[in-house]
Amino acid sequence: MLITLLAMLSVPSYADGRWFEIEVLVFDQGQTQSTETLRNEELDLSQYQYDNDLLTPAYLYTLNGQCANGEISPPTRANDVFALQGQASGASCDYNAADLVNLQRLPKVPKAEAQDHTASPYVLAPEQLQFDEQRQALNRKGKRVLVHTGWRFAGQSKRSAPRFRLFGGEQVATLSELPEQMAQDGLLLAPSTHYEPQWQLDGFLKVHLNHYLYITSNLVTRALGDTDTSVSGEFSQFRRVISGEIHYFDHPQIGMLVQIRRFNH
Repeated sequence: MLITLLAMLSVPSYADGRWFEIEVLVFDQGQTQSTETLRNEELDLSQYQYDNDLLTPAYLYTLNGQCANGEISPPTRANDVFALQGQASGASCDYNAADLVNLQRLPKVPKAEAQDHTASPYVLAPEQLQFDEQRQALNRKGKRVLVHTGWRFAGQSKRSAPRFRLFGGEQVATLSELPEQMAQDGLLLAPSTHYEPQWQLDGFLKVHLNHYLYITSNLVTRALGDTDTSVSGEFSQFRRVISGEIHYFDHPQIGMLVQIRRFNH
């Protein structure tokens, strides 16, 4: 009985709390030569870590859907006999996390199945996003969207709220840094199994509830040739936000639109 009780206490309970959905749209400002750090000095953000990665499964879901529709080729791997022999018909659309290293860029809108539950956090389906007008306005201005996504989550305290990974854009590794390069094929670069991809945008975004909603974010922006220890820009913020309002976060390299909405389940 004691073991059962401890196990119940150790598992997060989401269903009884207030739920929200957040929508995030990050776009490229086009100032690739600008190197600037906008850091909130009140935050201890010495490590760029995250607790929950909802986007990787969503990106894989998107890639597998594009592959099934013939928009991109199946993943190419060094031990894939069919691919090595040029028999693409024998390869299957089974992208996994290790295959992301072979991408030149990530899909701008990671897809997911539409859900309406409070069992655990999950990514919003494209039809559940509401920034269509904002995306069209950015397109008219020539701004390039890096990632447009959102997720539903339970309102939690600052101590308990997880940091959700936010990443997207192009892979910034130079061709010489990737082993055994082959000809580019659409989104694909080449097979590689010993390289951790470095994305144009990466970091985390956290929302916690303390009477009001608060956003903590720490993002890094990378350009061609950047590494783990050398990045073009850093963007960290701590801001109180109002539910339902669209908030704009500005940086010389990127802009970010964020809206948090109450999810009435």
